[in-house]
Amino acid sequence: MKLTRKLAKSQLKTNKSRTFWTLAGIALSTAMITAVFGFAASGDAMFKEYIGDNEFYLNEYLTMLYGISTVFISIIIIASVIVVSNSFRVSAGERISQFGILKSVGATRRQITETIMHEGILLCAIGVPAGIALGLLVNVAGTHIVGYYLTSLNATMNTTLELNFVFSWQAIILSAVCSFATVCLSAWLPAHKAAKIPAIDAIRGAGEVKIEAKKVRSSWLVKKLFGFEGTLASKSLKRSRRNFRATVVSLTVSVILFILVGTFGFMMRSLTTVFFPGVEANAVAEFYTSNHVSWSDEGEVIERRYTSLESDAANEITQKLREFPDTEIIGVGNDIHSFRAAVPEEMLTPKMYELLSPHFPPEGAQEFQSATLLVTDDETYAKLCGLAGVPVGSNILINQHTWYYPEGGRTVLVPLVFDNQTLQFQNRYNNEEFELTLDGELTIGEIPSEILLYAGNMLSIIVPQLETLAYRWLATTEDAYGFTDYANTVLKDSVVTEEHVSRVSVMNIDEHVGANRDLGRLIMVFIYGFIIMLTLIGLTNVISTISTNVRSRSREFAILRSVGMTQRGLSHMLNLESILCSVKSLLIGVPLGIAGAYLIYTYLSAPAEFSFNLPWVPIIQCMLGVFAVTWVTMRYSASRLRNKNIVETIRGME
Repeated sequence: MKLTRKLAKSQLKTNKSRTFWTLAGIALSTAMITAVFGFAASGDAMFKEYIGDNEFYLNEYLTMLYGISTVFISIIIIASVIVVSNSFRVSAGERISQFGILKSVGATRRQITETIMHEGILLCAIGVPAGIALGLLVNVAGTHIVGYYLTSLNATMNTTLELNFVFSWQAIILSAVCSFATVCLSAWLPAHKAAKIPAIDAIRGAGEVKIEAKKVRSSWLVKKLFGFEGTLASKSLKRSRRNFRATVVSLTVSVILFILVGTFGFMMRSLTTVFFPGVEANAVAEFYTSNHVSWSDEGEVIERRYTSLESDAANEITQKLREFPDTEIIGVGNDIHSFRAAVPEEMLTPKMYELLSPHFPPEGAQEFQSATLLVTDDETYAKLCGLAGVPVGSNILINQHTWYYPEGGRTVLVPLVFDNQTLQFQNRYNNEEFELTLDGELTIGEIPSEILLYAGNMLSIIVPQLETLAYRWLATTEDAYGFTDYANTVLKDSVVTEEHVSRVSVMNIDEHVGANRDLGRLIMVFIYGFIIMLTLIGLTNVISTISTNVRSRSREFAILRSVGMTQRGLSHMLNLESILCSVKSLLIGVPLGIAGAYLIYTYLSAPAEFSFNLPWVPIIQCMLGVFAVTWVTMRYSASRLRNKNIVETIRGME
């Protein structure tokens, strides 16, 4: 056996704690790479079975799949290199004097490098197979979890997606190669640096830590708050900043990822609540027509294809739907395309005028604003007339509007000065004009959410009769599944539709919200699993670094004890080191995590408006977790030094 291999093997046996945690990091990173490749193989098989011979869509899906896999693998490799490389760097740093002695008796740079590289190879021989086995177990468990959620999604979306575990030799070989290359790169970086240190500097132990008195200073605030032990703790962190830098980086990355995942989970839950905001209905039936319009160069309508539903016919359908047992129905129809109204400037409130003034025509020109006309079923309409204090047959203005700013944000305002005005309306498709008197007004708070959901413009008016282009019946029922079948039959018997122009549909909201929730949970399972594994890899680095650092300072602690420092004082100093290290990680990680959370919010809130809230729960959990990990690791490592003989430790005999 070569001398370099014997030295590597001896080093691994001597430092069993660090060897164990390095092996754990290698095994976890290999497991993650294996799991990602395994899921990619399973996804490849699923898409090929689902899409069949459609090459275009198959290529699109596979490109997306491989792109996501590449991103995940890249993140894992980067994290693994940081963690595993730090472990080898600490190992090399501990043996700087040993390398200096070897160089002084003729060892070459290549032999020094080979010694550390052999450590990596020996660790790979154990860690990579163990990681592949763990990755396959994760892969099997993951496909079962995905299959559970896909069952409900398939039923709701009428699909046949099925993710099965695929044992792929190609995936295993790729994961083994990637893991081996990652460990070799992680070992080579510190090995190459250690090999370049001159022999005399290495023998003196000056290769890794260079102390300059003017730089190792402690803050007066630390001394004031924590006393002598705090000063020692602060100086220790500064002197060993390279060791603790990796710890801070690992903790910071874990904090950022944990905050991002917690925020993403909260926002996914928020999306399910804004799916039908404020609506208690659990089923909805719908008539909808497409508005196919061809325009001439002069702005005249050449052809318009659409179908409509009269209010009287919609009311008849409402009565039929109410015959279903234990069911309440609200019917609402609208036309958001056809009408616009001449709104004089003096009718606008100051706030509304301020928002619209950049878009007004020159003085004296007539300004037409888009308008939405709505109808409701007779029963609901009568209630609204009562609220507005007007007789049945009146026109009711919804005189409150949510304005969304182009640069982001929104405000709720009263758009019009109501005074029972008569407005001039125009049909944009045939230019017919008519007058409409505003008999009463209601605010958003007085209108049922089922109606507000379909009020579109600043000028929204509830009228008694309308030829609607869209009509919805929102049902609150004890049996959403039974109502769905019943409503389908009623609509198909009552509404005449034209192919490619109009349609009717019934949706079980409970089922769709459940499917949306299941999809969110499925995404969260993958993300949480990925983040937990990355965090575990980081924790192996944190525990290994802290425990190694404490053990390597055993002589320093023995000297402090010999000059009068008590065990309590020593524990106090180590506690302060863990606090300072944790605080630094949190000061960097929490702001970056919040920034990342807001970035996620900007993307998720684009299709559905909801407010951004600081992720306090993940932040507090991170704080507690970081302090707990560093404190427990530091105290456990220090406890192993408690019973060592002071004299023998100072002499270097223990």
